Amino acid sequence: MIGANIKKYRMAKGMTLTELAERSNVSKSYLNNLERNKKNNPSINVLFRLSKELNIDIYQIIGVKKGVDHSHDVSQDWLLFIEEVKRAGIEKQSLSEYKEVIEYIKWRNRERKAL
Repeated sequence: MIGANIKKYRMAKGMTLTELAERSNVSKSYLNNLERNKKNNPSINVLFRLSKELNIDIYQIIGVKKGVDHSHDVSQDWLLFIEEVKRAGIEKQSLSEYKEVIEYIKWRNRERKAL
């Protein structure tokens, strides 16, 4: 999902893979692997750099809609998420990067509410 989103927004901006890689300081091969879903666990720093260069919110890259109430079946959503993480082969140690994304989102939400 992340790779497809990156590619969609890159192409919508009319950027080549090389341009986005250079502007975001991400190697072209790594970016190519992300877009083709050969790599599916980019670091928070990579996500931030890509979202900045694409002039989009990080929510758009990770595929989360802001302001949408997903509380209807949160338990089931978490179970499905955990299953997806397992299928993707993400090691428990790698989850710290995703926790950083969650912490960033929580921080941003607090900052926006404070405004």
